[in-house]
Amino acid sequence: MENRNITFTTSILQTPKARLFRLVPAMGVIALVALIMQVSVPSARADFTVASLNGAYADSGSGFAGRTGVPVSSAWAASGAGLFTFDGAGNFTATLVLNNAGITIQRNPTGTYTVNADGTGTIAWTSFGTPISRFFVIGDGGKQLRYVQTDNPPTGAVFGGSMVKQ
Repeated sequence: MENRNITFTTSILQTPKARLFRLVPAMGVIALVALIMQVSVPSARADFTVASLNGAYADSGSGFAGRTGVPVSSAWAASGAGLFTFDGAGNFTATLVLNNAGITIQRNPTGTYTVNADGTGTIAWTSFGTPISRFFVIGDGGKQLRYVQTDNPPTGAVFGGSMVKQ
């Protein structure tokens, strides 16, 4: 049997100078194109205001509900659907139907909201004497919201969902 070991002896140092001189400008062009692409990538929007939320949004969420002072391990399943109407000035009204461990509750809260320039914000209202708050992110140019409940003081709720502009 014949020995077919192949040995590579050519290295970049042994490459003819003419080839290196063609390689260096080509690498420079590639680096320049990569730099231009990096610089021209659009950045995230930073022009959101309370006016970015204006009109009716269908709400759908689920998670676990609890009560202040009750251990989180005692939380129960919860889900809800509703309609939030934002006025574009930091206030809202809502119609919510909640299912808390099989018990249906209808609420019509009113409250406030804030919007940061980066599209994040908060929604706040009081339910049965308990302050409720949600942290949200605006998506799809204001057509959607994604949120998590962030009650303070903590109520034991672990609740999240989304809203879609009607």
